[in-house]
Amino acid sequence: MRPIITTTILALTVAMAPVSRAQQADNQTKQAIEAMVMKWTQAVNQGDDKTASSFFTSDAFGIDVYGRTSGAQMGELTKKVHEMGIDLTNKVDDVRSLASGQALLASGTFTVSYSNNPNLKPGDTITGNWMRVLVKEGSDWKIAAQSLTRQAPPAPSATVGSSSTNK
Repeated sequence: MRPIITTTILALTVAMAPVSRAQQADNQTKQAIEAMVMKWTQAVNQGDDKTASSFFTSDAFGIDVYGRTSGAQMGELTKKVHEMGIDLTNKVDDVRSLASGQALLASGTFTVSYSNNPNLKPGDTITGNWMRVLVKEGSDWKIAAQSLTRQAPPAPSATVGSSSTNK
């Protein structure tokens, strides 16, 4: 039943967005989301999968460069990135109220580096953007869906005076 309700809320949010026009959330709501994102980020950095997972609805999902993640996979991902020495920061740039304040669309930026990620050199930093759909559960806001997008790395600059020996 719960997945149906959340799916219905998300569908209504998308359907109503053009009609109701997203509005900037009030300062109190934006501050609440900033505090939530800060606590979630702290839990991820500490490898606290139970706390990190508590910020999501039971049927939440995420989409990033690795694909779609949901349910228990989200907690497992928290443990995995902690083992890789994650250092994550998040900034909330925008919070918009949708569906008469029952849902929010939040967006911002992130930076992340790892001390032990086999795919990166220690100290390399990845930057990107995130977007989350949040729904009200009781008095708390919970993440129902999130998308994380890395920024493309800078294009390699052409070397002037290259000593290529192609013959």
